[in-house]
Amino acid sequence: MDLLVTASGYLNLVAGTTLLVYWFSYAVFLPYGDLSTTLALLVRNRHWTWINATGVVGAVAGAVGLGGIHAAHGPDPSCLVSAGFLVALAGTILLVGTMLWDTILWPIVVRHDARLLDFDGPLYTSRTFLPFFVTAGLVYSAGYVSLGIGVARDGVLPVLAGYGLAFGAPLFGLGSMFGKLQVYPRTVGITLMGAALIWIGIELIG
Repeated sequence: MDLLVTASGYLNLVAGTTLLVYWFSYAVFLPYGDLSTTLALLVRNRHWTWINATGVVGAVAGAVGLGGIHAAHGPDPSCLVSAGFLVALAGTILLVGTMLWDTILWPIVVRHDARLLDFDGPLYTSRTFLPFFVTAGLVYSAGYVSLGIGVARDGVLPVLAGYGLAFGAPLFGLGSMFGKLQVYPRTVGITLMGAALIWIGIELIG
């Protein structure tokens, strides 16, 4: 069990650091500020694939690292921690699915018909496509809110790190609902989450 917790600590360090690198690389390498009517503007950029692949690595590390957060609470964790762990894991799996689409499929789509990535185009106005993204964001957010509150309440891991997860996840996971302004809540959210995961990772290793 101690080995699992320690390994999870390193994975959470990787997750927090990599997710921060992923998100802030958008601002450095991609013309995110020019985003208006189509995602194709970003997908065409030569940095798109490696930036999103970095995000996939961070999300996968975070999914596996959740096991150590749960295990750190001993054989009888609170209902909030256990429920949060399960729902956050499911939400992260869904998030990884959407990030894989971004990384692998969108560059193919943009080469054949860039209009498919218009925000008023057939994909983003589909009755199934956008609702799936929203559902993934809701599950992801609900899991981390529960887990974060459980971590903060139980006090086994840093209380502020728990609140970082609880407040950061919904801002990042549901930030796309803010449309053109999504960069602001999502940046705050992923910063809180990244810092919380790094802090928790250090505690688990120590």
